[in-house]
Amino acid sequence: MPVPLDQFMRALRPERTVLLFGSGSSIPSGAPSVDDIQSHLATRFQMNQANLTLPELAAIIEKRQNRSVLIATVRELFANLRPTGGLLTIPQYKWKNIYTTNYDDLIEQSYKRAHEPLSVYASNFDFGKDERPGVVRLLKLHGSIQNDISDGHQTRLILTEADYDLTEDYRQFLYDSLKGDLAGADLVIIGHSLADPDVRQLVRRAISLNQQSMNGGSIHLFMYTRDEDRAELQETQGLKVCFAGIDDFATALTKTGRRSETKKSDPDNPLETSLYLSPITLDVEHSLSLPPDVGDMFNGWPASYGDIAAGNTFARSMVPRAEKQLTKGDRPGVVILGAGGVGKTTAARQLVARLAEHRFFVWEHKSDHKLLPDEWLVVAQRLEAGSHNGVLLIDDADNHLYEINSLFELLSAQDVKRLRLILCSARNRWNPRVKSPALFTNSNTYELERFNSHEINELLRLIETSSQVRNLVDSSFMDFSPGEQRRRLEDRCERDMFVCLKNIFASEKFDDILLREYAALAPEFAEIYKIVAALESSGVRVHRQLIIRLLGIDMTTIPTVLDHLDGIVREYVISEREGIYGWRGRHGLIMEIIADYKFAQSENFGELYDRVIGALNPTYDVEVRTLRQLCSINTGIRRIPDRREQNRLLAKMISVAPGERVPRHRLVRNLIELRQFEQAEAEIRLFVKDFNEDGPVFRYRVILALERARNSPGLLEEDRLVILERAKDMAKVGVRRYKANKNMLSTYCDVGIEIFKRTKDIETYQDAIKEMKAAEEFVGDPDISRQIAYYERRVDGII
Repeated sequence: MPVPLDQFMRALRPERTVLLFGSGSSIPSGAPSVDDIQSHLATRFQMNQANLTLPELAAIIEKRQNRSVLIATVRELFANLRPTGGLLTIPQYKWKNIYTTNYDDLIEQSYKRAHEPLSVYASNFDFGKDERPGVVRLLKLHGSIQNDISDGHQTRLILTEADYDLTEDYRQFLYDSLKGDLAGADLVIIGHSLADPDVRQLVRRAISLNQQSMNGGSIHLFMYTRDEDRAELQETQGLKVCFAGIDDFATALTKTGRRSETKKSDPDNPLETSLYLSPITLDVEHSLSLPPDVGDMFNGWPASYGDIAAGNTFARSMVPRAEKQLTKGDRPGVVILGAGGVGKTTAARQLVARLAEHRFFVWEHKSDHKLLPDEWLVVAQRLEAGSHNGVLLIDDADNHLYEINSLFELLSAQDVKRLRLILCSARNRWNPRVKSPALFTNSNTYELERFNSHEINELLRLIETSSQVRNLVDSSFMDFSPGEQRRRLEDRCERDMFVCLKNIFASEKFDDILLREYAALAPEFAEIYKIVAALESSGVRVHRQLIIRLLGIDMTTIPTVLDHLDGIVREYVISEREGIYGWRGRHGLIMEIIADYKFAQSENFGELYDRVIGALNPTYDVEVRTLRQLCSINTGIRRIPDRREQNRLLAKMISVAPGERVPRHRLVRNLIELRQFEQAEAEIRLFVKDFNEDGPVFRYRVILALERARNSPGLLEEDRLVILERAKDMAKVGVRRYKANKNMLSTYCDVGIEIFKRTKDIETYQDAIKEMKAAEEFVGDPDISRQIAYYERRVDGII
């Protein structure tokens, strides 16, 4: 029998409840029902709606009239809608997420009026947009009444049968997201009547998704129109039914007293001024008090703050120098660069720990999440106001460079220096990227290489003073005299990267240690380890749900898998609210070694990337970031030498998340390099239509003209020179528009050299190199100095 309203509400917990607003749920606020829309269209266009569904009727009208007329007519029913009653209380609670099949924007208006943030998804172009952690998401299964392709938007109001066909992938992604949200959560479907065929279809879909979900909760139907007979049918399927309106729902919910409480901020902690930073920031002061795990560190896991506080690490030479710089405060930034495996993260954490002794507030950004520069500016301003100092460590800084540039510019513009920044990155991923002049002006760079004599002494001191470390060192090493130990360490550290203490003290090749460890695993667990290694070494943010989708693993076997991979792969929380749990190997270099051996052929990577892209759900930010990382200039699809195969994978990425720019940039560049100039030009036109022109695409336009002049077959020399003149004009515009951008400047130099080679006119090149030298002085990027030397050598070779 139907559940009484008060009983229904006693069991409701908003933080573990997903709301799904179905057909008719917005009627109390004046929104039309499906029947109202259908009747309005039939009357307006003098059609007989008998035996026609709304999608069929709309399709006929679109064919006979046009889409703009159809959409305008539907919008007449939604003009001047305002949320009332129960809808206005929805933002007062922290729901897990909200889904809706309705076209109206009443929920969006409710959140706006309550000054509560809401992330709205109405098309696949919304995937990957700037999303704040912990913000409720509204996923609109049928689009939104405000936006349609007939207005020039990428969003499509899903009205006709063709609309349903064209958005099948988008809606499937949303239903997959709903399936993930139902893990450990209840679903409340709010509608008008159980007799409504759209509501019945929605219920059937929800039952199926809940059965597929991992640990799915209960499904509750909250309906306005009482219908005991149909309720009985739903109850036989395990559903619970409650009859009441949305206003009754809100009133009863208010009586439970479960409104989302605003977290009380600590007035002495500058971080707590932000609603968004705490979930994505490690509190280092707390981490320094945690127990050490020297065994994990010895075997390749990053040194924890507990290990550093316990004295289980050895000092790196650059740490005291960087400490002196940051405590003086002249330059608030430290950039630590080096090859993989030289100990950048440990050195950076040692530096943070030292600053904690100087009474700094100490934080580390969780690298799985997007950096939020505007929020950190507020923290910096509060530090300034309280005359406090703070430091933020950003590891894998190349993955956050756009936001880091923005943060340095914000801090520089406000002349705020009490927030220090420590950035870690692999040198080969950092140097080619465009950095803000504010970053160079306000930071010093420290290069970590293999161990020097002082660091080897510190390492030997560590094994002498730490019994925990000494007990883990290979006995064959300890049998040598101190002098012989030193000689062997000098030899080892000259040849190998740091990676981990086990590598340094071992008497055998590190690859062999890892491969023997791999061989000892049962085949099914070795296969999982191999996949995780290949993905992580490709820049992918590996997480539990992705592995389950990719390999078809039963959710119930995950504890067994992690138990067998203990010490090799570790699970950690990315977002508890969304149920996303990351998987990570001990060290990036270890994962690269395993991937290189187990995916020796590039075709194997291509097949893997194909499967990964097909398994991604772009409604999750972590999986959109996977698409970006697969397009990295150093890893990902660059491992595949065949650019045509790269382009096939890029096209698949673009189909999954057309709102992502990076795959589209890579596709244009590849097409130019393959001399498929017409296709490249078509992709540029489509990009500009979807996003307007950005810096990379403007530069590709110049490169396209340059390559056409060089390589288009059958052109007269005079025609090539005309094309080069156009490339020159565009490059000059680009240099002015994207001031001091080293990539744009290098393209201008390339154009100048090509003109010089063909005409002996050196004026364009001289202007380009002059601009580059001005940028060298203005920006301070040493990579620009290297480029200047490169172009001067090229011109000397022509002369």
